[in-house]
Amino acid sequence: MLQRTSLVSGWTFAEKSWQDGARHGLSELEWLPAEVPGHVHCDLVRNGVIGDPFERMQELGCRWVDEADFSYRLEIEAPADPRLPRRILRFEGLDTICTVWLDGEQVAEHDNMFLPLEIDVSDRLGPGKHELRVDFASALATGRKRRQEYFAAEGLPPDTERFEERALVRKAQFMYGWDWGPRLVSAGLWRPVWLIEYQARLLDVHVQQAHLDDGSVRLTAKSQIEGTGTVWHWLEGEPAPKKDGLLAVLSRPKLWYPNGLGAQPLLTLTSYLCPSDLDFGQDRGDREAMRIRLEAAADDIRTQRIGLRRIGLVRRADEWGESFELEVNGRALWALGANFIPHHSFPSLVSESALRRLLTQAKEKGFNLLRVWGGGLYESDLFYDLCDELGLLVWQDFPFACSYYPDTGVYREKVGAEASENVRRLRNHPSLALWCGNNENLTMRDNRWGERDRHPPRYFGEQLFDELLPSIVRELDPEPPYIPTSPHGGEPSNCGGIGDQHYWDVWHGRGDWTHYRDSTARFCSEFGFASACSRQAFERILPEASQNRGSMRPIELEALRDSYRDPVVRWHDKTGKGTQTFIDLVELHYPPSLNLDDWIYHSQLNQRDAIRAGVEHFRRSEFCKGALIWQLNDCWPVQSWALIDSLEQPKPAFYELARLFAPGLLSLVRQGSELSVWVVLDNQELSRKLRGKLTLSIYHLPKGQLLQQADAEVSLQVGERARALCHELGSVDPQPALAVARLGSLSATLLLCEPKSLRLGPPAPLDVSLADGALVIETPTALVDLILSDEDGCARFLDNALTFAQPGRYRCRYQGQARALQARSLAGVHPVILS
Repeated sequence: MLQRTSLVSGWTFAEKSWQDGARHGLSELEWLPAEVPGHVHCDLVRNGVIGDPFERMQELGCRWVDEADFSYRLEIEAPADPRLPRRILRFEGLDTICTVWLDGEQVAEHDNMFLPLEIDVSDRLGPGKHELRVDFASALATGRKRRQEYFAAEGLPPDTERFEERALVRKAQFMYGWDWGPRLVSAGLWRPVWLIEYQARLLDVHVQQAHLDDGSVRLTAKSQIEGTGTVWHWLEGEPAPKKDGLLAVLSRPKLWYPNGLGAQPLLTLTSYLCPSDLDFGQDRGDREAMRIRLEAAADDIRTQRIGLRRIGLVRRADEWGESFELEVNGRALWALGANFIPHHSFPSLVSESALRRLLTQAKEKGFNLLRVWGGGLYESDLFYDLCDELGLLVWQDFPFACSYYPDTGVYREKVGAEASENVRRLRNHPSLALWCGNNENLTMRDNRWGERDRHPPRYFGEQLFDELLPSIVRELDPEPPYIPTSPHGGEPSNCGGIGDQHYWDVWHGRGDWTHYRDSTARFCSEFGFASACSRQAFERILPEASQNRGSMRPIELEALRDSYRDPVVRWHDKTGKGTQTFIDLVELHYPPSLNLDDWIYHSQLNQRDAIRAGVEHFRRSEFCKGALIWQLNDCWPVQSWALIDSLEQPKPAFYELARLFAPGLLSLVRQGSELSVWVVLDNQELSRKLRGKLTLSIYHLPKGQLLQQADAEVSLQVGERARALCHELGSVDPQPALAVARLGSLSATLLLCEPKSLRLGPPAPLDVSLADGALVIETPTALVDLILSDEDGCARFLDNALTFAQPGRYRCRYQGQARALQARSLAGVHPVILS
């Protein structure tokens, strides 16, 4: 039986110069304890060498770390078992450029963060203790050297645009810094290390599906092994194991669907590598006896879950250009979701529980698709397992982003090995919906980002994205579609009307979110609007901020209008917009912020309004078939486009998605004195319809007086969208007015003036009680955008940014003890009376 021994305990580390400290007038440092899996920055913080780079501006104070070389070592003792003659050291992830030594002898070199390393030590691990050492070279220094050499060979000038040192190192590109992330390039053993001992082992089991015309599904399996033996596969529900080849023909298969389109049944497949062919004899027909025999005989066992599904991408010329629409099991999908970035600046620190919480929240808000962005990683096995389980389709970028890349010779070979390994690893997941060659490289080339005249003479990387990667996908995972880049379509790319679009005229172009109405995206795979992170995240950035916890006095930041005069707050805004754009774009709609609490509230609501405008525009469209928000999550405490910040605090925009991503959607659109109500229905069983009485009410705030009302009968089929009601507002004063549309359980609200122009009275006291897992809120006035937080500021609310058009008693879903509640609406901070 294969034996796996974990080698993650007992590691120590040292920087190259520490042992020579006396020469430089310093003390000599001993090797310090390290954590594996981990990263050198984390080990340095843990040992008191550097400050936490997430706090204040301490990211700047540890820049030297990325220029240094580090070594990690471990003493191992592993007596040999003659029954297991093959002995392999397996490093699941090494970040990145390193040499591996065993007992002072070099045994391997490695320089790809995305590729495991295996070293045969069958003849090297004798009795006694052995020293295993990994020497990491600076990725920055190595990248600079490689860039210089490559540019010399290609005749490129040193100031070539968009071709920096990160492109020459196969490593997560976001670690070099992004417009939402810090520059913490780092190094380390970022995934587990194993000693694997065996007679023979299973390397891969590929399960292929053929969906036949009669509705049945034929499953076949093909194994790759090391050593000799016979592989038996036992599929859940089948009476007996089968060898490689046909596993089953399922006549009434339960198909796997993404969230909202159907269920996610998963079948367990267990594969047994046995040293010789087995004759089950008298045990045949006795399932448990056969299973016991297989487990007893097996040299290696592998278990995986599979889902039965077909996936397709429809790209068809039509009256609007060319479509971009996903199909699952022959059914059209209106894709709703977000872009997923690495969930921590140091990826080994992402816990199973944190990842499950994040993805579960996405499912609960109606997501059916996540795009794993190209500046990040091939995510962990757990990530894809959870997506299978939760019904979240995965659009998987290969990890290339916003850069030129070398695409010949040794660089091409490295990418080929990396891609082949990861396509094999991920291809059996039913959630895997699409492969994409890179993020924005072609549109970067087409639009000549930066200094136009300094771009290289050809599209470096083209041979990877247009030749190598699609050939690997065709060979190893031919069913999911492949596109060479995102956005992909039109000349120049990203022009709208064709393929997918990254719509950044909002924020990066004209700026204001009202311009979403101009997008002609067939599938908007990136759009978003930045906001502040939570109060809790700012307390991580500024520890002194927690001193005001529990008081209603906000943190005063002098002259916030003069561009976050506090340099620490500015440092944790990587958007590069500063005062002239970020604050001004918020103040187009919301009043000036006088302190940090104001800024958090106003900027997060403005982000909510932007996401609402974007999603509603795309879903009203006759031709758009997907909306992926930039971005779901954060990797550190920062002001960014994230819907949920690095401390897992959802922003109002995330709460809004429960409405925006529901199959049925109401959308209010005002043009002058005309107010329209749109109704949309997507991603439902084809037999379903949306029927009922649509009511539009106009209220005078803050007392909630009903001023006008109109209604219409609605009958909508799946896939339809219609302007169901058009109402003339007439002489209604917009400044204190709120429009509310309702159709059954669906609702939508719209202020008829900008929030900064809204005339409301002083914030009224709220009576709040906890009953049956909900907060009961009693208010003597109408409330607009009520945000609630509890004693530690954590958002345990299942809905927030609540609007109540009339005084009364309301329920808010909540998980917690409801102590020291704080409440804020557009009227201001409300006293809370707990009963």
